[in-house]
Amino acid sequence: MTNEQHSTPASRQAIEAAEIARLARRAIAVLAADRPGRADGITQRLGQLCDAFLSLDEDERHDMVMRLRQDGVTTHEIIDHIVPAAAAMMGDRWFADEISFAHVTIGAARLQEAVRVLGWHDPSRHHRHVAAPALLLIIPRGEDHTLGAFVLADQLRRRGYQVDMAIDRSPREVAEMVHKRRYSMVGITVSGRRTIASARELVDMIRLTVTRVTPVVIGGAILDKEYDTLTLTGADHTARDAGSALRRCGLDPVVATASPQELVDAAGARMDRL
Repeated sequence: MTNEQHSTPASRQAIEAAEIARLARRAIAVLAADRPGRADGITQRLGQLCDAFLSLDEDERHDMVMRLRQDGVTTHEIIDHIVPAAAAMMGDRWFADEISFAHVTIGAARLQEAVRVLGWHDPSRHHRHVAAPALLLIIPRGEDHTLGAFVLADQLRRRGYQVDMAIDRSPREVAEMVHKRRYSMVGITVSGRRTIASARELVDMIRLTVTRVTPVVIGGAILDKEYDTLTLTGADHTARDAGSALRRCGLDPVVATASPQELVDAAGARMDRL
């Protein structure tokens, strides 16, 4: 969240409220999906999870996640649906002046750490082959919205991609990264106009550094605002989720974690069908 949102026009507030409602509906559907132990109010349970991540008690947070796992909610569902909905609920509470901006920042950081820990302990993330395409996700300097990039990184790793993250790096440092490693896509998260200039500087530096064509994709809350994002940043595409970002860059939605020979054979089979 950023302080600029207190001055957001009513139309943008309506868009953000709709997004919060959409995230909450998806999370509630996950919590309600044919699993035992759902007699208690589901919206209340989502609120309890939000409270746990705002609490000083670390055990309370661990207990809430453990209860979700015991009820059959998968790691994928927690990361893709529950965590974003909890973050959106925190933002909703801030809009309603129920919690402070500091509370939102701390709560979002804890949710982000939960995504990192849950992803690390999921074996499906650790069986990618070195031949899998590498992607770079950038959180520009001054960008407050970072949770979405971590959720996206987990989703891309789950699909078999190798993912590097550049957090609060200077354009020169990012240039060194794209010079040293061949990336099939560069994604930049932008939440509002405060980081548009940083994103533009990063895109320009990438263009100057990489002689090959490397598509740059912009994502984040900026897409819900009335900006000409591609013109302002110089990027190639915008995307709201992992699947659309991959498709816009001509990448497979899922990358096989096979051996090099299996990858060669699969590529040959695809060529035979052309």
